[in-house]
Amino acid sequence: MRVQTLPLSSHRAALDPLAALPAEWDVWAEEPAHQVLVEEDGTVIGALHVALVSATEAWLEGLRVRADRQGAGIGRRLVAEGEALAKRFGAATARTAIPAHEYAAQAVAERAGFRPFARAIVQEMAIAEGPIDVPYDALVRDADAGDVAAIAAWLRAGETLHAWQNLVPLGWRFRTLLPPLVQGLVKDRRVLRAGESVEGVAFFTVRGTTVVIALLDGSATVIPALVGAVAARGRERGAGRVVLFAPDEQSLRGVRMERRAHSWCPDGMVVVEKSL
Repeated sequence: MRVQTLPLSSHRAALDPLAALPAEWDVWAEEPAHQVLVEEDGTVIGALHVALVSATEAWLEGLRVRADRQGAGIGRRLVAEGEALAKRFGAATARTAIPAHEYAAQAVAERAGFRPFARAIVQEMAIAEGPIDVPYDALVRDADAGDVAAIAAWLRAGETLHAWQNLVPLGWRFRTLLPPLVQGLVKDRRVLRAGESVEGVAFFTVRGTTVVIALLDGSATVIPALVGAVAARGRERGAGRVVLFAPDEQSLRGVRMERRAHSWCPDGMVVVEKSL
């Protein structure tokens, strides 16, 4: 039995970790991942992805073990190898997300030393043809470089970052919200703000036919305006749906677009973490 680590772009294992993840996972990814493989007699019997989401944070995802080798400690070895790889790159914290209904996977993570850290729901909304209903005439515009400090301070005092303990997802992967991250998103025109002073914020990106809202915060009157503005931006670029990450249903108060839970985590997901 041997373990090897390869850049994801250079090798696709027969036992692909992406098969255990939502179809959009790779498409929405903001950074490349490495693939950790366990082989036996030349056959892959376990695989795991490891992504560095910041200088000190790693994300482990898509753990898979061949059915006839489950219960033989392959999963534990993959996690240990993934953590060792992350540490070699300088990571001090590892995280992953588990659908809330997958209790067995959460138990495995707990035995590996991970602890629940935050929860999130993932909602999908179709962008209908015709005018997009924005019930509140809020001033919504692209954030600019002069807004970065105010936005970061406002978010730190808000409900969403408090619920996520200062984490924010980009794609499906969560990482700590730091001023340079806000600065980079603003530079890429991926942040909308509402109000003369900051009254609401949305981080978003368009990936193919989907516009993804990674972070949304504001009052019940501002949030619908931000969602409507993001949906309009997405439609201009060919998107037909919005996918929105949020701490809970209450944080989406006022959103009038018809929503449904994402099929990968219909009851939400649990973000777990471990110090390395």
